[in-house]
Amino acid sequence: MCSQSLDLLRFPLAVVVLVIHTFNSDGFTLHQSVVSFDDMPFMLLINRFIDAFLRGQSVPIYFFISGFVFFLGVDFTKDVYYRKLKNRVKTLLIPYLIWNVVAVLFELSKRLPCFSSLLPNIRSVSLDFSLSAALNSFWNAKEGIFGGSDMVSQAVYNIHPQNAPLWFVRDLMIMILCAPAIYWLLKHTRYYAVLVSGVLWFASGYYNWGHAGQLITALFFFGFGAYMSVNSKNMMSQFGRFFKSSMILYPLLGVLHILSSYYMPEVSDLIKKLNVFAGLLFAYNMSAYLLAHGVCKVNAFLASAGFFVYVSHYMICGNFVKLLFLMFRPQTGLGALAVYLSDVVITLSICLAVFYLLRRYMPGLLKVMTGKK
Repeated sequence: MCSQSLDLLRFPLAVVVLVIHTFNSDGFTLHQSVVSFDDMPFMLLINRFIDAFLRGQSVPIYFFISGFVFFLGVDFTKDVYYRKLKNRVKTLLIPYLIWNVVAVLFELSKRLPCFSSLLPNIRSVSLDFSLSAALNSFWNAKEGIFGGSDMVSQAVYNIHPQNAPLWFVRDLMIMILCAPAIYWLLKHTRYYAVLVSGVLWFASGYYNWGHAGQLITALFFFGFGAYMSVNSKNMMSQFGRFFKSSMILYPLLGVLHILSSYYMPEVSDLIKKLNVFAGLLFAYNMSAYLLAHGVCKVNAFLASAGFFVYVSHYMICGNFVKLLFLMFRPQTGLGALAVYLSDVVITLSICLAVFYLLRRYMPGLLKVMTGKK
């Protein structure tokens, strides 16, 4: 049941990431004009809702699952670690390189003359093809080839490669390289190392620590999952004890985050951290409940497509939303919401269709691209 609960989460968590990358309260530039929601209070409220209930929820759960699975059911010897390290080259490093190259080539393709009328501003952005910029596109895209383009998030606290969602894979590989140290800490300090990293994670909401803040998120949740495995904790019973409280706290903290963003912004980061942690318990308990009561079951296709959706959607959703705005030019909040929801459906449909075609006609390539055995 535990593994099924985790499998059930994989696809919905990828869809959540797609939603938060589609809905962006910062707006975007479209043919010399800025599309903004400053005069659309309804869309601002929708984005507040997404910030409170969805943003920042998926990746911590991914880190937790990764830490739990990495140490599950084995004596962590040197040989075991080397075997796991070799395996992660196939399942993480190679897909990481492939999908970031795909993102770079995709961004270059948008500068072809045939797209000049649709994307009139993009060719004006200067490119840096130096070796350092090319390498930075695989680590910190703000200093990469397309440092000034729309495909690079300019948020100072988020250090990501060209294919932005891959920051999770990058930092997960760092955690795996540090796995022997994490294992030693967990064995010699029990849960105290997790507590210390948790305190640092809560504090990171109030400080701009750059990439260090992302690594603290990775360390806390990967370490928490590792602690559960290393100490043979039964997730069903451990998390199940908090079933009722997580069902109450997660939505309650989400509402409080929305209210605090309007009336008490100084505490909104703390409330968000609490909500993210409650979201971990909520997501697992809800998944276990749905499976135990036969409400749903794991769909093998969707579960296996989760990673593909996660690594491919970012290149699609931002471009389609601009195309939809050009086509329909919504003037109201409801119209803008319809455009964004359509973008989510279209992007998800494209990702699943491509995944299906690759699995049917090019399964070998798909295995390499997604790190499957």
